Amino acid sequence: MKIIRFTTLVLSVLFISNFLLSYAPTNFHKPYDVNFRMAEWKGTRFRFGTNFEYGTTNKCRDFDENKVGVLRIYNKNESALAMLLGAKRGSDIHQLANNLLPAFAPAADDGERGRFLLDGKFEGLDFTFCGQYRLPIETIPGKFDFYTYIPFRYMRVGNVKWNDQTKDVLNADRDVKRYLTDNISDVVKELGDLDISSWNKTSIGDIIFMLSWYLDFRQLKEHLKNVRITSRIGLTIPSASEKDEDKVFSLPLGNDGAWGVPLIASIDLDFVRKVKAGLEFEALILFDRIRERRLKTDEHQTDFLLLHKGKATKSFGVTWKFNLFVQVQHFLSGLSGMIAYQFLKHDDDKLTAQTNDFSYSIINSAQSLKEWGMQNFVFQLNYDFFKDCRNCWLKPQLSFFYKLPVTGKQVINPHTFGGQLAFNF
Repeated sequence: MKIIRFTTLVLSVLFISNFLLSYAPTNFHKPYDVNFRMAEWKGTRFRFGTNFEYGTTNKCRDFDENKVGVLRIYNKNESALAMLLGAKRGSDIHQLANNLLPAFAPAADDGERGRFLLDGKFEGLDFTFCGQYRLPIETIPGKFDFYTYIPFRYMRVGNVKWNDQTKDVLNADRDVKRYLTDNISDVVKELGDLDISSWNKTSIGDIIFMLSWYLDFRQLKEHLKNVRITSRIGLTIPSASEKDEDKVFSLPLGNDGAWGVPLIASIDLDFVRKVKAGLEFEALILFDRIRERRLKTDEHQTDFLLLHKGKATKSFGVTWKFNLFVQVQHFLSGLSGMIAYQFLKHDDDKLTAQTNDFSYSIINSAQSLKEWGMQNFVFQLNYDFFKDCRNCWLKPQLSFFYKLPVTGKQVINPHTFGGQLAFNF
């Protein structure tokens, strides 16, 4: 009965605080990342704490894994002429297209007319409240823990510059500049209610519940002392702000309104001389989400200049993550050091329009729907006060980390740093 009352209380509080992404392509940790895990404190049942991560960059990795400007993540440049293609006859967009599109014909396209090079800066901050409760289950081998994560997130895409590449040589150049590129922000606002300026957002993230089970297998080996098998299953609640389709640089602060289920399996090995190593595998499954989105009407269009919207179902690709770490525990009093390697890959997303106004193949040619991934190294220092606070009622732990991005595909991957503070009782 105590377990039921506790769980009901937690659920009630969290759902009362629930606010009504695809998943933003950044290298920020998930709140339940294994590298946020702290050492166990024997004899305690509760753990409450916070963790944070901050990073900023003006670079990213494109689809070919080249380092480019952060707003060139999907396309080398943005085409204002291509955005006019595929409009309905008689519309303002169609009329403007008829006046300007001869300049976009293959014979006349010089690769610069009507195009923009984008520059900008990304900034992100995650701050998460987390709680752990050791479930008093004795009839099943192993230990069970219930986790709750309440993240708050800040993201910003700022210092945005639309650098017009159109020359001023031919009459076609002058027409494009006069009617289109000289006032591109006003044009896209009038034709498609699209805001192409800087963006920032602070909001609660996706709330996460997770159940963990682990079992230790003591070893009588010369070098290996213990093997721990762990499995975790969670539920992510779509409480975060979704992508604002009318702000071109808006990013989702969670899973874009989709419910999700993370599935995790890991193995930890304890060796002599206080050395520990582990391997974890995760799959994040997101459920389909139907809502109004920006959709392409021509395959030549670029991802940041889409004037048309329509209701569509998004089928999210699975996110796969692999984490390998080595840790030296308590090499100096309560200080431990860890090095981890992370590999993550997010499969292609797919869109299915709910009307016949859009072509399935065209809307799914958007570069932002393609797979993305990253590789990072994480360096971490942890300090627990096991010896200092052996008889204290409240027992603290502290950690700091630095994340080094190695490479990636179509991902914003800044150097990030962060830490964690937790209390056990």
